[in-house]
Amino acid sequence: MKHTIITISRQFGSGGRKIGHLVAEQLGIPCYDRSIIDETARISELSPDFIEKNEQHLSNSFIFDMTMTAHIYKAQSAVIKECAEKGSCVIVGRCADKILENDFPCLKVFLYADFDARCRRAVTEYGKDSKHIRDLVKRADRGRERFFRLFHEAEWKDASNYNLCLDTGLFGMQRTAEIIKAAYLMMHEEEIA
Repeated sequence: MKHTIITISRQFGSGGRKIGHLVAEQLGIPCYDRSIIDETARISELSPDFIEKNEQHLSNSFIFDMTMTAHIYKAQSAVIKECAEKGSCVIVGRCADKILENDFPCLKVFLYADFDARCRRAVTEYGKDSKHIRDLVKRADRGRERFFRLFHEAEWKDASNYNLCLDTGLFGMQRTAEIIKAAYLMMHEEEIA
């Protein structure tokens, strides 16, 4: 089967990480998520914790942020391309859809859900503090949106950037993974026949 990358962009709390792993498991291909941070840390000589806290965070120190964010993005881009070169896989987040779109065939997926459902999920599944959860979810989405816009002339939530946009609150984790798997297999129907 032809080498295709499934990229999953997602709103915070929509379950993208879990769905990415389900899709990869169903297709028997690797899923890259947290491992991208670890490998980026190795290449950039920064700690994984520092990368995770700063890759999508812009503070009041604009020059430091731009320099550090660009350094992290460059290292992550190299890691993402290395992952894609190995063969078909699922890559969760980190602008992989834009990083790979000119070099690899991609199924670009965007996952979203109702705001309240995402807040509940962040509390129950991620163990976040329920007192400030609404602010945390909004902040996380703003960080992802700014990070995306910083390196790509496109809007993160614009459906035209993706091949498939799915409401995980409507379909649930398992069904969403099955839909993505079906779309991937449809892309390769001629090869399978």
